[in-house]
Amino acid sequence: MLVFSMLCMSGIAMAQSGSIDTSASDRLTKYLHKNRLPMVGAQVSNTSSGRQLMLFGYVATDFGKADAVGKSTRFLHEPNIRVVNNIQVDPQVQHLKKHKASNGSGAQMGASNPPPRSDWENTFDSTLRSGGAMPSNDPSLNMPPPSGPAPAPPGSSW
Repeated sequence: MLVFSMLCMSGIAMAQSGSIDTSASDRLTKYLHKNRLPMVGAQVSNTSSGRQLMLFGYVATDFGKADAVGKSTRFLHEPNIRVVNNIQVDPQVQHLKKHKASNGSGAQMGASNPPPRSDWENTFDSTLRSGGAMPSNDPSLNMPPPSGPAPAPPGSSW
């Protein structure tokens, strides 16, 4: 059953991928990350009924969720774009902190020595690699415990 579900989901994703505006999606996601929404991603699609914006990720407050919509529509210059807001509000997000650089000198870091990743970046990347779904803590679902980050998709450099 699980394999069947995964095959169906991958087929749906492949069918929709032709209509995704990857350039606009990437630019908008980077804009949101640089403008106080580091755990929010965006996907812009061209559908038969017009353009659609899907937002996903995590924010600490309802204001953050609404702010993501406002910043996105302004960035795209499309105030009437259809928005699917899948952002989850989790107050614990505000407690995630960026790691400080270990040397503290502010010296340039080489490409082989990238800056340390913050907790939220690791959490966000793990969530995206696992298909955007967070494991449930609900014991009634009988979910197995997480076994670590999902492998990178073929052809990617996660």
